[in-house]
Amino acid sequence: MSLAWMTAPAWPGKTVTFTWTVDYGFVWGLTGRLTSGGYFVPWDQMAADPDNPPRNRTGFGFSNGNYGFVAAGGNTPVGALEIDVLSDVPDGTASVGIGMDDSSVFVAQAEPGANLRFTPHPEYWITAGTFRAGEVLDVEEITQEAEVPLEGTLSMQATLEPDDVWTVSVA
Repeated sequence: MSLAWMTAPAWPGKTVTFTWTVDYGFVWGLTGRLTSGGYFVPWDQMAADPDNPPRNRTGFGFSNGNYGFVAAGGNTPVGALEIDVLSDVPDGTASVGIGMDDSSVFVAQAEPGANLRFTPHPEYWITAGTFRAGEVLDVEEITQEAEVPLEGTLSMQATLEPDDVWTVSVA
């Protein structure tokens, strides 16, 4: 599920600038059942690199009352990030996923025995709403969105115009 990644207050006619780095990581959090409108708060993060095995794979387990990342065997294709959820993880208790620039981006329910593969091909979008970072989004319900093309930079500027339409440009 997609999460609200970066948030900032913005009103019509005002400008907001977001700047980030493409530094990936694995994340996990205690969420109970993951639902749209809920929040994901990472309890732990671990650096990841989709282009550098074995830093593109991890396990997630539960032992002696503690959740956490654990070593995982196997091969993950270059360009992907993979999380193996061990069978000892209680069903419906936690979620795992990937983050970028120390913030969570995509998460999934940590179902026992699941093998979750994420293939990062970032697309960036902006929208108006009352979102908080880490909020689980129902992307089908979002309106007033605009794609933020990379255009060779990681610093973009978006302006919400008085007619509620976004203007996006390089900062």
